[in-house]
Amino acid sequence: MSNARAVAWDQKGVDHVADHEELTQFLHKKPEAGDIITARYEGANVRLKVLERQGEDTSVAEVLGLSAEDETRVNEHEGLHKGETVLVPDRDRAFIRYSN
Repeated sequence: MSNARAVAWDQKGVDHVADHEELTQFLHKKPEAGDIITARYEGANVRLKVLERQGEDTSVAEVLGLSAEDETRVNEHEGLHKGETVLVPDRDRAFIRYSN
């Protein structure tokens, strides 16, 4: 998907899949189209729907929702907009929230 934008996802203080070695089932499962994943961006929680996979380690996803640090739901946060299509490398996402 050529219109997907690369985003600098938060790293520091993020509860990533790779940080949970004891939960190996999550490490082996890759998101698929239709799955809902989460990531952090500029301190906000971002919920995304996987549209397709780009290669082995990246999801092309639509931003479904953003929650600021105070848990307020917003349509835009620091230049990232609800409805936007972005690239989400597996190393930058948190857990798969919902899966088909």
